[in-house]
Amino acid sequence: KRTNAICFDPAGDFLATGDKFGDSYRISVHGSQVDNAADQNKHEILLGHVSIICDIKFSFSDSSPASQQYVLTCDRDEKIRVSKYPNAYNIQAFCLGHTEFVTSISTAPFAPENAVTGSGDGTVRLWDVASGKLLQTVGLEQHLSKYYEDGRATCGDNSHEDRTAATERYGVLRLRACDKLRMFVAIVERIPAVVVLPFVASGLGSPRVIDLVRPPIDAAVVDDRVIVSLVPASMAAQGTHASAEHSATQIAVLKPGEGGSFVFDGEHSEALNKIKTLETVEAPRIESIFVWGNKMYLERPRGED
Repeated sequence: KRTNAICFDPAGDFLATGDKFGDSYRISVHGSQVDNAADQNKHEILLGHVSIICDIKFSFSDSSPASQQYVLTCDRDEKIRVSKYPNAYNIQAFCLGHTEFVTSISTAPFAPENAVTGSGDGTVRLWDVASGKLLQTVGLEQHLSKYYEDGRATCGDNSHEDRTAATERYGVLRLRACDKLRMFVAIVERIPAVVVLPFVASGLGSPRVIDLVRPPIDAAVVDDRVIVSLVPASMAAQGTHASAEHSATQIAVLKPGEGGSFVFDGEHSEALNKIKTLETVEAPRIESIFVWGNKMYLERPRGED
């Protein structure tokens, strides 16, 4: 089925997936050790939603032997489901509060009782995992509206390929945890920036915004580095074309700077961008998250309403 999210379970024995049919499966990574070839790729249903599963993550348990492990899944219908693992048919809680589809979940060893989520509603939210209680909401508009004002971000065209209203949007694409620096990193569709949210005793600290040369597609964290893939230069807003030097940059690496912020890591960025990958004549159009986030979305053929 059309897998939309994937991650390993805490023990590393199973690969957990979430798909566009609303199903989550787990697949043993030790399948090659099974004598019966028919059982090598056998998978089992873990849980189900009635909507597209957008992301799946596992909680981090504390040092207590009795600590319960949870699997967290989020969907297009604004819900985050917290289920006991591995018996995920036992629902622990629902985290309710987002007003649009929930795109991303992040958990971290430095916050084992919490989860952070991002949504098409332009907010990042902090939750208590076991109870499903909403602890904090961080609105992104006040920190990112300047990118629309100066033309570095552009509104959607409401076409079949975009299906977004021609207005400002702050849909969170991805949330990642940086364990070494005790912070979460968010990227937002159309916005050429990374939002850093430090984790403090009281919750999420004041967001810090770091400029990028173009809007991001995805992000990953390795040690204390943030690695961001960027939209092709041909698809970026006119104002984001900072210089010819960065026009061919497809991957940006950020490293810790002064004051708890990040700065561009030129050495590692250059090394990654020199890696040769498959060349294409024309980059495929990147579909907006507000396309499949629309509850009327049925993946109709192009040209049909």
